[in-house]
Amino acid sequence: MTHQGPIQLLPRIPPSARFALAAIVVAMLVYVMASLEQPPVAQPDDDPVPTIVAVPELDRQILAGAQDATREQRLAIEVEPLRHLLSKSIDVGPSVASALGAPDRPVPVAEVRDNLATMRLRWLWYEGVLEELSGPREGHPVRNYSIYEATVRLADGNHVLATFSIPPPEGVKAGDWVRVDGYLLKLRDTTYPRAIERAPMLVGRAMQRDYEDWPPVTVLDPNVFAKVDDRSAFPGDPMWRTVEEDQDVPLWHLAAYARDTAASRTLADWRAFPVLNAHDHHEKLKDHEVPRGTPIRIVGPLIQRTSMAAPSNPAGISSWTVAWIQVREFGGHVIPVWVPKRVDIATRAQLEVRGYYYRWLAYETNRNRGYRIPLFVAADLDLYQLETGAAMREIGLWIGGSLTLFLVLLLWSQHRTARSSLEHSRAMDARRRRRRERTSTRKSLTTPSS
Repeated sequence: MTHQGPIQLLPRIPPSARFALAAIVVAMLVYVMASLEQPPVAQPDDDPVPTIVAVPELDRQILAGAQDATREQRLAIEVEPLRHLLSKSIDVGPSVASALGAPDRPVPVAEVRDNLATMRLRWLWYEGVLEELSGPREGHPVRNYSIYEATVRLADGNHVLATFSIPPPEGVKAGDWVRVDGYLLKLRDTTYPRAIERAPMLVGRAMQRDYEDWPPVTVLDPNVFAKVDDRSAFPGDPMWRTVEEDQDVPLWHLAAYARDTAASRTLADWRAFPVLNAHDHHEKLKDHEVPRGTPIRIVGPLIQRTSMAAPSNPAGISSWTVAWIQVREFGGHVIPVWVPKRVDIATRAQLEVRGYYYRWLAYETNRNRGYRIPLFVAADLDLYQLETGAAMREIGLWIGGSLTLFLVLLLWSQHRTARSSLEHSRAMDARRRRRRERTSTRKSLTTPSS
């Protein structure tokens, strides 16, 4: 038996099937690339209890009694509005202040004066030189509290007046650098002991000792961490301290170092450091064999994030962000990271945080289970970036080569099929012509001559 026509290396594929096959290949490539870019995520089983911040409810009718349209009104202090704000601000710490919309930077006094209608009753803060301090005096609406007053001169020469409830830090005196915050009640004028015009009057909880700003921290000092105590996890021990409660030199030093050296290390530099995982790190961290300040990458999705205004500190930190990142390689647990700035990023974003080990943190989950977990400090919450090294380029070349070979074979098969079809069509035409010629010849031979 003889074979007619060219040999087909690939079966004939209808056009619709070819397009469907190509679509499947493209979909597989997209799926593979997406899987490489986003590592698998386990379901969290130890989410921390979400932070719920209750803010004071102000009585606008009482506060409407504070007037400052004229000099006579600015010289007076309305008792009921003042007492109302003193009672409402007694529990306003950094977390509540952040929930109230405290700004990251002091609002210029000129801006407050020009926009008094919108700025009134906002929670503001300022730092400067303490010029006058008085108190305690009676009249506080809350039992066992007294009223204190301070006059603070800002760096630009303007003044701010503050009324608060907590005694000032021990040893603070005129000439010291302090920070005051509180609700903006009104603008005030004074005549004694110095003449002041249209100064913002804040009513808050306390006056804080402020610090002279540090220069950039570019060298980590291990001796700073000598006072960090995280070897006991009994309730109330230092391991349970939140970022708001742990404001001290060790945290400020590490946070400033992370921030001030962030630009000196590239992503490639950081990828020379290990990724946090249970196999390499859990036992060493538990046995305190990992020095504080050790760089370790934390990779996983962002589970929870909160921000707060920072208390006074010498590192120039105005806000803190607390992030919880689920690390599959660490048993699927969520790992806390403290960032010395406000970070706005969507939850479930895939992160590759460039962190520094700080200490152990104890916390309670939303299932009332206690956990002890390593805590890190980082300059930012960095999004996960797909590796672009030699291995990824090799994978890309293999994928691209395979796709190119598939398309070449597909096109070659189409060309062979089209050519075979054309040759077959020509052969059939020739056969039909020969058949017609033979038929015509037979007819001419059988036709009688006239």
